[in-house]
Amino acid sequence: MNEENSMDAQSLIITNGMFIIDDIENSKCNIHYKNVPGGGGTFAILGACIISPNNKTSKGLKWIVDRGSDFPDEITKEIESWGTDARFRDSFDRPTTKGLNYYEGDNDLRKFKFLTAKKQIDVQDWVATFGRETINEIQSFHLLCSGSRCTKMIDALMKVRSRESGKPVIIWEPFPDLCDFEHQHEIRCVMQREDVTVILSPNAEESSRLFGLHGKEPSSLEECFELAHRFNEFMNDNNMCILRCGSLGSISITDRLGSAERAYDHYPAYHFKTKSRVLDPTGGGNSFLGGFAIAYALTRNLATASICGNIAASAIIEQIGIPRYDTAYMTWNGLTLLDRLEFYLSQSGLQYNASDVYKSLSQ
Repeated sequence: MNEENSMDAQSLIITNGMFIIDDIENSKCNIHYKNVPGGGGTFAILGACIISPNNKTSKGLKWIVDRGSDFPDEITKEIESWGTDARFRDSFDRPTTKGLNYYEGDNDLRKFKFLTAKKQIDVQDWVATFGRETINEIQSFHLLCSGSRCTKMIDALMKVRSRESGKPVIIWEPFPDLCDFEHQHEIRCVMQREDVTVILSPNAEESSRLFGLHGKEPSSLEECFELAHRFNEFMNDNNMCILRCGSLGSISITDRLGSAERAYDHYPAYHFKTKSRVLDPTGGGNSFLGGFAIAYALTRNLATASICGNIAASAIIEQIGIPRYDTAYMTWNGLTLLDRLEFYLSQSGLQYNASDVYKSLSQ
């Protein structure tokens, strides 16, 4: 999409996540796929697309796609069909960034490694690609990085953002391998910041390592709540956390501004009653946060954003790779956003009206 076509759309979210062409291997399930569109940025934007109620909202999704010399034309066409503000950067002297997703252990813990050199995206890349004015207007920033890099990116962001823009909202997905007790201080420093609003979102296994619990992933909702309460004093009153608990759903941990205690609210996974629909969890966490980020940018409501995060993840994990998108009807795997809202809220027992949630996203 060119800049002229995106000028009338509100700048809603941006991600520093990369586009990566993935191989997916799971020997236990006899899964072997190659050249699948992937990467944290790709799945975050896909999650935001799933939650976008109209084309104008989709145009407010900003991201950079680095195309190497081997970038397939069909993937370019696929990305363009989503209607986002994707900016392609071509480097024909290098291959596209590629990676391997594989699964280990009884719990099928996802592992990842790069197969080619990566091309990271920083604040200056955003400014050079979209312009400083757009970065000033962005509502939510999705960051996928380590604690030390998160600090550097926030520092750089604050230098280019004007004071009139207000506090940026950082939806932070800590880099899995560096979300552990050894790096706890770096992560805590980010969560003590006052100049931004940070919503941290590790998964349960990463959080267990963060607090030195030897990576023991919670196996029950009760254990997830016990883990969630550890974040109470880990972050200051201004900041929040969304604990992603896989098939158990998510737990939101609110700020403490204006109240004595934080609230801890559980949101079931979309497929908690239809687990047979889940074929591959790759990208589920990234897409959760993309859906969460766009909903939070549109509503500033933690509950709505949590509902939308679980819905976004649902379409991603129903197949290997990316879901089927029908541009005419705005359906993902045959379902509209309203379809998924109605199904999720009817199954979850949450006291929200699907039409009201949908309208709040459409304003």
